[in-house]
Amino acid sequence: MAALGLLILAAAGLGAPGTAAQAPIPPPPPAANAPAAHAPVVFTPQFQPGESLRYQISFRSQTSRLTGGALSNPQGARDLGMSVGITLRLEVLPPVASTAPVAASQTRVAGPERAPLRLRAVYERVTPAVTGDTYDPEANLLLAQYRRLQGRTIEFQLGSRGEVQYISGLQEVLQDARALDEARNWLQQLGAGLTTPLAGSVPGQSWEKTEPVPGAPLTGTTLHTTSTYLRDEACRMDDPGGEQCAVLLMRFSLQQHGDARNATPEEFRRDGMRTAGMWTSHGESLVHVSLQTGRTVSVSQSGEELMDLTIRHVNGGAPIRYGGHSTTETHLLLLESPAAAN
Repeated sequence: MAALGLLILAAAGLGAPGTAAQAPIPPPPPAANAPAAHAPVVFTPQFQPGESLRYQISFRSQTSRLTGGALSNPQGARDLGMSVGITLRLEVLPPVASTAPVAASQTRVAGPERAPLRLRAVYERVTPAVTGDTYDPEANLLLAQYRRLQGRTIEFQLGSRGEVQYISGLQEVLQDARALDEARNWLQQLGAGLTTPLAGSVPGQSWEKTEPVPGAPLTGTTLHTTSTYLRDEACRMDDPGGEQCAVLLMRFSLQQHGDARNATPEEFRRDGMRTAGMWTSHGESLVHVSLQTGRTVSVSQSGEELMDLTIRHVNGGAPIRYGGHSTTETHLLLLESPAAAN
């Protein structure tokens, strides 16, 4: 549309052969009460090595789990409710300097670049609870896994585009595919500002991102996110004159792209495991990102998931089945905000 407008203006300035060129019509003056143009905002989370802050995370899910038969067969389905409350302490670590040589012919991307964000997370407090209509040994196993998170320390790094580049120490505690996915999601939400365009963004602007899901049990699992910068408003409803935040709406979908007949990722194959099935989800998040610090202040997320996943070991034994339909609700809140206190 911008190119078309330029062509129209050029044609108006040239005029027809043998006639005088017409002067361009000046734009109308702006209205007296028109709001000022919003300058593009570059969201770069400001963290200093050695700094520490805390987040409160609450997670609820309601799942109709299947204990046998095809996923489309409702027989054997059991309702399971899970709620988890977490106090997470984040410690900012110095970035790891890259030692990889840069080829003389390699060109760098023009424009600003964000440094990776390396963090240590300590699960200070974890309070899981399960509700269901019948006794479920798998639910009790999942409950025990969440309880073992308390006191655990993990390290992870978010790249310059907000992608999870690595997580260390999480899979040793959580073996459930859905629990691992939720835990990764909490960590990635902490860098929501990193997903915005490097050149900056303004209210009304949208952008997209597709990335592989690290450690996914099925080959070709990707997460596609469409984000929109909605508006600016107070970070906290009880302090309308305090710290100001950008409000981002993020819609996401997870699915597989690949050969269903060869669905086992290489890392699972090396451990002697074989995976098969499907795993899809979709939902949306409303995120408040500080305009002053670029940090995530709060997240409210809802989602829906459909899973029919089987994991077995080549040496034998009963396969592990994960199946069912679930809805989830997650809330994340920064408990300590130095920007708001200053």
